[in-house]
Amino acid sequence: MSQVAEIQYYHHGRFRVAGGVLPDAITAYQTFGDPKNPAIVFPTCYGGKLGSQSYMVGEDKVLDPRKYYVVTFALFSNGESSSPSNTPAPYNGPYFPTITYEDNIRAQHAVLTQKLGVKKVFCVIGFSMGAQQVNVFVESNDGFAEALQAYYCPHNQCFLEGPKAALSASKDFQDGHYKSTPQFGIRAFGRAYSAWAYSQAWYAKKGYLFDGKYTNLNDFLREDWEGGFLEGWDANDLLTLLNTWQMGDVSLIRDGSYFADCLGAIKARGLIMPCKKDLYFPPEDSQNEMKFLNNAKLVIIDSEWGHMAGGGLNAHDDEFIQAEYYHHGRFKVAGGVLPDAVTAYRTYGDPSNDKVIVFPTCYGAKLALGSQDYLVGEGKALDPNKYFVVTFALFCNGESSSPSNTPAPYGGPYFPFVSYEDNIRAQHAVLTKHLGVRKAFCVVGFSMGGQQAYHWPVVFPDFVERFVSICSSARTSPHNQCFLEGPKAAMLASKDFADGHYQSTPQHGIRAFGRVYSAWAYGQTWFREYKHLMDGEYPDLNSFIRERWEGGYVNNWDANDMIALLNTWQKGDISIVRDGGDYEKALKSIKAKGLIMPSKTDLYFPPEDSETEVSHLRDAKLHVIPSIWGHVAGGSANPPDVAFITEKITEFLQAP
Repeated sequence: MSQVAEIQYYHHGRFRVAGGVLPDAITAYQTFGDPKNPAIVFPTCYGGKLGSQSYMVGEDKVLDPRKYYVVTFALFSNGESSSPSNTPAPYNGPYFPTITYEDNIRAQHAVLTQKLGVKKVFCVIGFSMGAQQVNVFVESNDGFAEALQAYYCPHNQCFLEGPKAALSASKDFQDGHYKSTPQFGIRAFGRAYSAWAYSQAWYAKKGYLFDGKYTNLNDFLREDWEGGFLEGWDANDLLTLLNTWQMGDVSLIRDGSYFADCLGAIKARGLIMPCKKDLYFPPEDSQNEMKFLNNAKLVIIDSEWGHMAGGGLNAHDDEFIQAEYYHHGRFKVAGGVLPDAVTAYRTYGDPSNDKVIVFPTCYGAKLALGSQDYLVGEGKALDPNKYFVVTFALFCNGESSSPSNTPAPYGGPYFPFVSYEDNIRAQHAVLTKHLGVRKAFCVVGFSMGGQQAYHWPVVFPDFVERFVSICSSARTSPHNQCFLEGPKAAMLASKDFADGHYQSTPQHGIRAFGRVYSAWAYGQTWFREYKHLMDGEYPDLNSFIRERWEGGYVNNWDANDMIALLNTWQKGDISIVRDGGDYEKALKSIKAKGLIMPSKTDLYFPPEDSETEVSHLRDAKLHVIPSIWGHVAGGSANPPDVAFITEKITEFLQAP
């Protein structure tokens, strides 16, 4: 693996831009990781220089160079790529031409394809101005943006007029012909900008003191805002880059300024993450854009840090944006050993809150995809204002230790079998050794997560007070095991799986896996009522299967991970942990209070199995989800089912 941290420069030669031409345009960039890995593009934002992306790029961070080939780009006008400050006459200073986002993307594309040999971008990631560039890479496989708007609304443009006017009108800016740093103008620019970057609540709580770093508001403004721009920025660069920002609009590139049509034409999948209290990229604008995007997910950062929540300043927001990773070192599992086992997790809420909720993932779920979000958040069943919530990624899900991310000799098909007990022991280690948790108030889980919820009070009987198992069971029944043999066999027998030694994504195997699985996830009535058309989203059954089931796995999952995780599921049985296989005895031994919620129409975790289990539990309630959505009723697919689940969990957690 190569990791090149130094700044590199690509010379485009004569390069046309919106405002004219650059005789010798230069794009500055950095690369991290192996060029053979999936390519990630991460451009800078306003105020950002290369290196400012380090909060996301690095080992065990969301953009891990061991997994991805990360290319960070400096925007034109940021002082590193071609800018007013570094371009010779006649295009220097105030004569530098107008640059658009499209100009930046064309330049970055040239570096990727002509210099680095990148044929396709797996994902484009951006914060603030960096996020604006995400939508222009419409041919990438994926999109990921924090605090994103696809165009800049009049309010955003109006806010930018303030710092722009403060600099332009200053007595030392001299219409951009200054001979020395225009101190008055840049300082005024910083002060005019500063109040917009954070929320009113952040200022009310004196966040600007930064835990004693500053003694008062003026010190904060002087050092952070005046000093930040004075030390790192040229005045003409500031204004030219701001002009790029103000003119941002994806619909200007094509579709004749028809904003909705342009968003609707984007093929890439998207993750949109505005901050709840951002003053110039408010979440309402993102919610409006979501109406037109075909395949995007909205996750709101619940933070008082305003716009800066997306920029690496607040550790809690960083944890929300990207999972954390705990290294166990050498870790024994049922099938052998992991030399350096890693558990991925996220935390929500106050760590000092002794009401700790554990919420592990299920099959097909990832922390990075926001799979747990339907129950975690303000006003939801697992409210971080009431509980300290810890979500865990299962081993083999591609985030914790898995066949796809474990080096030889245990990578790929050589990855050892991992049991539910192994997962619970690893999660317990994170909670007790790293997070200082002494007791879990409740473990909540759906499907495979629900089986973990059952295992927790068996593996650690005095650690768990309550557990909630949704559409799940304490033991994988023979029928459930048999159903899983279908998609498993389709994958293993496929012509491109190559016994797990595939050199590229085994499309045939993964697609076959998805098709075999698809009919099991929903009830027969659901299909009979044509719910698979998703209210017109799909024209027919095949389109539904192709996009939801084939595409969902092909785009997000490694084939060996899928098989290894399925093996964990197939062999789930709490009585193996203790009681020598005596299933009823194991259930009767559980001291924790239980809430069991099967779906009425679940085909592989049927309510009859749950009724049997509840009859052997000491203290458990059974509530059947009255849904035609089958197994997925326990997930996020159907809002009425989520409401039912939320109501029952809330009652259960509040009960004495």
